[in-house]
Amino acid sequence: MKRTLYCACLVALLTSLAAAQSYTVTDVGPGGGSGGGRAINSLGNVVVDNGGISFVWTPSHHYLVLAPLPGGTETTALGINSHGLVVGQSYFSVGYHAVSWTSGKPTDLGTLPGGVLSWANAVNASGLIVGAADGTNVGPEAVLWSSAGPQGLGFLTGGSYSDAFGINRVGQVVGFSDLPGGGYHGFIWSKVTGMQDLGTLPGGGGSSASAINDSGQVAGGSDCGPACQHAVLWSSGKGSILDLGVLPGASYSSAYGINNHGAVVGASGYSQDHAFVWTSTGGMQDLNDLIPQNTGWSLQDAFAINDNGQIAGFGDLNGQEHGFLLTPIAAASKAPENSKYSAQQ
Repeated sequence: MKRTLYCACLVALLTSLAAAQSYTVTDVGPGGGSGGGRAINSLGNVVVDNGGISFVWTPSHHYLVLAPLPGGTETTALGINSHGLVVGQSYFSVGYHAVSWTSGKPTDLGTLPGGVLSWANAVNASGLIVGAADGTNVGPEAVLWSSAGPQGLGFLTGGSYSDAFGINRVGQVVGFSDLPGGGYHGFIWSKVTGMQDLGTLPGGGGSSASAINDSGQVAGGSDCGPACQHAVLWSSGKGSILDLGVLPGASYSSAYGINNHGAVVGASGYSQDHAFVWTSTGGMQDLNDLIPQNTGWSLQDAFAINDNGQIAGFGDLNGQEHGFLLTPIAAASKAPENSKYSAQQ
């Protein structure tokens, strides 16, 4: 009996130790104002928003600075594809414009006709870009930029403000739109269906969609009653919404990224956010429990996950705000070594 109990405890201990070291953690540089690692591509290149001039970090520890537009002062980068195309915005003394960067050089994406403001949030494999812009007599509207220029995606019925946060390989777009009388709902848009309301959890008044994978699974957040907000996963089935819950003892959660295997990342709140990863088999797990202990890191927000399971986000490193890259230990030796960028900046 004692031997059996000892063996069971040993197995549990070894299992716990293995779980506590599921990822290596890499510092990708300063990330002020909850910026940090905002996006990651299949090569492991991480877009880092540091609250000033953003940059791309590569696995060879090179840095590519993302210059502002002529006359610009600062940049915020939020998306990257596997061809190295980066998107975000460039700030002027007054206002800002959506930008794409190729090898660090910016291109102004412009606004809707008559507009003065725009911003870009994500880019897909073929270079289609989404975000939002204003126009003549139009409040900020979700926008799709292609070789044909900016296309307004409209609003949910009765709405007047929308924003697009994610786009997949087949051109499906997700984001949120306001509703008449107040509130907002997440949407999914395609050329065939136009903008469709994703709905909310039972009892919820609002929702927002943050990311979409190539299978049409959508990650985001939804109200679930008074003072209740949970991360959610919408499936490709109409009206399907799954409550991902919260970390133990947390008061809320929201999902920011999803990969093609259906793994979701985001943050769940205590007095301070804790970054999480959610899978259909493991449920929601605190990423702080899945890295080696005593590293000085407090992982607060996980913004993006690639198909290799690498996660980019924001945290606190020994009292300083920094971006991080998590790499699954099983995949650490398999991570792509080739980088789109090779010159040290």
